[in-house]
Amino acid sequence: MHPVDTIKTQVQASTLSLFEIISMVPQIGARGLYKGSIPAILGQLSGHALRTGIFEASKLVLLHGSPTKLPEIQVNSILSLCSTILGTVTRIPSEVLKQRLQAGLYDSLGEALVGTWRQDGLGGFFRGTGATLCREVPFYVAGMGLYDESKKRELEPWEAVVVGAIAGGLAGVTTTPFDVIKTRMMTTQGQSVSTAVVALSILRQEGPLALYKGAVPRFFWIAPLGAINLAGYELARKALDSLSGKQMSQKKATGSE
Repeated sequence: MHPVDTIKTQVQASTLSLFEIISMVPQIGARGLYKGSIPAILGQLSGHALRTGIFEASKLVLLHGSPTKLPEIQVNSILSLCSTILGTVTRIPSEVLKQRLQAGLYDSLGEALVGTWRQDGLGGFFRGTGATLCREVPFYVAGMGLYDESKKRELEPWEAVVVGAIAGGLAGVTTTPFDVIKTRMMTTQGQSVSTAVVALSILRQEGPLALYKGAVPRFFWIAPLGAINLAGYELARKALDSLSGKQMSQKKATGSE
């Protein structure tokens, strides 16, 4: 799905429309469509692993170890917020490099690393952090909320895939304005500007609809990821629950002997 993300980034980073970018795909070529795939993979692995690990570990403590019983939806919202912030901040540098490669500012990962350091310094690797958090926090909180509410009953594997895709896709579309702002900030070299300045500049020069540039490819990129991530998370959770249940049964059997 990386080529879809590349098209989305090029739409958001420029004043061209989705159809104009799609018409340029033959010139971009396969190599251009897969630019930034290495930092994308590294960022996703580190960010998602940290976010999921913190979410699950903290959830066990709050639901089972806390003296005050909190509603599960409240626990999920709080933990989604905290784990998303930490997971997102760790992958911001990878996201900056990915987007600069996708936008065609650099030709290789090494060139992007050196160029960003020389031109923008250490701060350049964390450009757009505020806008990214504004996008990620509601995205994951809303996505996890929609997913948790929809699975009040036990879901079949195919149902988990569908629910994950819908939850991810809808959350992706609703957070597109912050995604546009983030892309503009990360792909702008030189002096850094604030989230508010970029947002006002887009509104004045391109109009409010420009904040939803790339919403269509974002939906078709996020929906499959939502299906894979949330369905995979659900399968892993069930496997861990089953393993935990077996261990508890073995302990009880050992204790009764």
